[in-house]
Amino acid sequence: KCAIRGTPPYLHHELTEAVKAADSFWTLEDGELHIQMTKLHKGRPWVSLFKGHGMLDPAAEEAEKARLMKERFAEEHPGFDF
Repeated sequence: KCAIRGTPPYLHHELTEAVKAADSFWTLEDGELHIQMTKLHKGRPWVSLFKGHGMLDPAAEEAEKARLMKERFAEEHPGFDF
């Protein structure tokens, strides 16, 4: 849930995966809501942001898994050039 105390929530949907609440934040700028969420399980792709909403197609899910693996490898091996 994303809200200012005493007002109705701006966003009230169940996420498909867990986030690190302490590392996540939101801002409201010029009437536009910006949300930054940090995934709890870094290397796991989300097939959808909210439960019950559109899902990634299998090809897009595999491409995202490969991208995340490459990103993780690059973080763990900063001197490796690929």
